[in-house]
Amino acid sequence: MKAGSAVPVTSVGGIVWPALPHAAAQTMLAAQFQLDRSQWWAPELLRQRQLDQLRALFGFALAQAPYYRTLAGRHHPALPRNLQELTWESFAQWPLLRKADLHEHGAALLAAGLPPDHGGSSWQITSGSTGEPVRCAVSTVAQFFRSALHMRNLLWHEFDFSLTYANIRHGLKQAERAGGWGLAPNVAFETGPGISLPASTDIEAQLDWLIAEAPGYVHAPASNLRALLLQSRAAGRRPARIDALLSYAESVPADLRALAREVWDTRLIDTYSCTEAGILALQCPSHDHYHQQAETAIVEVLRADGSPCAPGETGRVVVTDLVNFAMPLIRYELGDYAQVGEACGCGRGLPVLTRVAGRERNMAVDPTGRRFWPSFPEETWFDAAPLRGLRMVQHTPLEIEICYVMERELDGAERARLTAAFRDNLAYPFEFRYTRVASIARAPGEKFEEFVSLCAP
Repeated sequence: MKAGSAVPVTSVGGIVWPALPHAAAQTMLAAQFQLDRSQWWAPELLRQRQLDQLRALFGFALAQAPYYRTLAGRHHPALPRNLQELTWESFAQWPLLRKADLHEHGAALLAAGLPPDHGGSSWQITSGSTGEPVRCAVSTVAQFFRSALHMRNLLWHEFDFSLTYANIRHGLKQAERAGGWGLAPNVAFETGPGISLPASTDIEAQLDWLIAEAPGYVHAPASNLRALLLQSRAAGRRPARIDALLSYAESVPADLRALAREVWDTRLIDTYSCTEAGILALQCPSHDHYHQQAETAIVEVLRADGSPCAPGETGRVVVTDLVNFAMPLIRYELGDYAQVGEACGCGRGLPVLTRVAGRERNMAVDPTGRRFWPSFPEETWFDAAPLRGLRMVQHTPLEIEICYVMERELDGAERARLTAAFRDNLAYPFEFRYTRVASIARAPGEKFEEFVSLCAP
C-alpha cells in the first residue's frame, strides 16, 4: 500500500490519526484483516474451511429451501446421512443447478426464513448467457462480502484513495458526481470524488469527459475501455495520468492490456464476477491471471464429463455461493468457460484461473469440426482498414459475417486485407461477408461479445 493513500475514517472528534472508526468501518476493516491472512493459507486449509462453510450452507438449504428439500426427498445418492459426512467426493455428485432451473423453480429456491442476523434481501437481475433475464435474491450479509471483495481488490492493487474514481456504466441517464467512490470504499476510508457517466454516451464525448475530469481510475466494461483507447489513439488526445483501468462484465480482449500500456501508459485490472454470486476471481497483484475468491465461493471448472479440469485445461464454470442464504445457489452452472492455472508464484493459496474464455456461444467452429475460442487482436488488423468497431457472427461452419462500424463502406483492397488477416488469426480460410452498421448494438445489461456463433453446438 502506498504511504498515505488509504486514510481510515474516524468517528471521534479531534482524533484524526490513528483513526477510531465507527461500527460499519470496524466491520469492513475486520473483514479485510481476515482476508489479508486467509489469502496466504495453504490450499488444503482453504479447502477445509470451504467445506466447513459448505456444510453450514447445505444444512440451511435443506431446512429452508423447498427446491433442495425436494432433491433430498428423492434420496439423492450424493446426500450424506448427516452433514458431517458431506465430503468433496459426495459434493461433486450433487446435480448441477442451471439457469433454466432458476426460471422454473425460482420461488422454491428462496429460503423460507432467512436468519435474522443476515439482514434482509434484495433482488438482482441479470440478462444471463442468452439475454433472458434471471432474478435472484441476495442477503445483506452476502452484499457485505461482495463489498469486502471489492475493497480487497483496491487494496491488492494499491489504489490511491485520494484520486478521482470515474465509473462508466449502464443504467444511468445522465452524468453524476458524488462525494466519494461508493459504499465499499467510503465506509472505511477517506476518498476523493466519484464521478459517473452513462455507458451509452458517445465514445468521443466520453474521452472529452475523461480529459476534463482527469480521474486517477476508470471503471468500465472491457469493450468500452477498448473503444476509448482506440479513439484516444486516433485523435491524438489522452487524459492526464491514469493510474489504472478497471474492466468488468466481459472477457478481456487479447489486445486490451497492450493497448492500455501503449496509448495511456497505464495498467489494466480485470475482475471476474457475475450478478448471481458476486465476485468470483480477482486479478493477481503480480500477474495477469486471476485468484478465485475462495473465502466466499467454490468455483469448479469442469470437463464435458463433469470431472474437474487440470491446470491448462478449459472447462465450464460451476459456482457455489457460500455466503448467500437468501437464495442458496449450490453447483450453479454459469454458462461461462475458464482455464485452470497452476499455483501462483506470488505465494497466495487462492486457486488460479489463467483466463476467462467466455461463453459457449463465443466459441467458433470450422468445417473440420474444430471448436475454439477465436482471437483477433486489434494489432493484427488495425492497419488493414480504419474500423471503429466490429463483431463477428458465425452463421455456418464456413461463413462468418463481419459487422463493422466505419464512416464509409470498405473498399475492395481493405476487404482483401481484412480477410487475409482474419483467416490467418482463425487458422482457417473462412468465407467472410461484410456488413456496415451504425453501431454494435446490444441490449441493456448485455455483455459485449466480439464473436457470436449461431451454429448449433
